Amino acid sequence: MDMKEQLKNPMVYTLGIPALAALWMLYVWLAAYPSSLNRYDAAYKEFQEGQKQLEQILTLEPQRLLYQQDKGKVSEFDYTNVIGDFAKQFGIAPGDYTLVVRGATKRAGQTVKSADMSIKTIDFENLSKFVSAVLQRWPELECERLSIDKAAVGKNSWKVSLRFMYKY
Repeated sequence: MDMKEQLKNPMVYTLGIPALAALWMLYVWLAAYPSSLNRYDAAYKEFQEGQKQLEQILTLEPQRLLYQQDKGKVSEFDYTNVIGDFAKQFGIAPGDYTLVVRGATKRAGQTVKSADMSIKTIDFENLSKFVSAVLQRWPELECERLSIDKAAVGKNSWKVSLRFMYKY
């Protein structure tokens, strides 16, 4: 018998379709379902870890949320204090950076304060930690410009120029 005659035989379909359905159920039961449970468990563990981190942020730094709610308090943000505190925290000596604060201006209905900061020498890791910590703590603060030039001293020493802009 050739293939065309076998495909015309109804017994092929009577046995073939249930056999394929049984193979599909076997695949789902032995392979697909357990792997989907593993992926679900991994995603749920990741969710639980994220929840724990959010709870820690809420308990350790509730002032971040309170600050967001008190948008009318402009006097809280002061470039000199903020940059000085973070520079001290990340080991940037007061003699290693200069900060020039500009007056407040109006742009698109918002009041904007800007400041230019230049750091004489800093390693790349401390720079990234410093910038991300400052921007994370003050969500309305933006780093408008960041330029990095290789410093003459050391292998991982950089001369950095930043422009911050605070909108309120």
